[in-house]
Amino acid sequence: MAAGFSDWKVNRQYAENDRVVHLGKQYRCLVTHKSNSATNPATTVKMWQRYAG
Repeated sequence: MAAGFSDWKVNRQYAENDRVVHLGKQYRCLVTHKSNSATNPATTVKMWQRYAG
């Protein structure tokens, strides 16, 4: 896993700019929120942005 990234998990508090790995892809959090199965990075583009850096 890339340095500075953690595995995305359900029922966790995420802050803006947190970086996670979900299904092998890297994402950056856009808004502070508590995760649930409906707010995963792959499907919630208002909360997560695919990380290109």
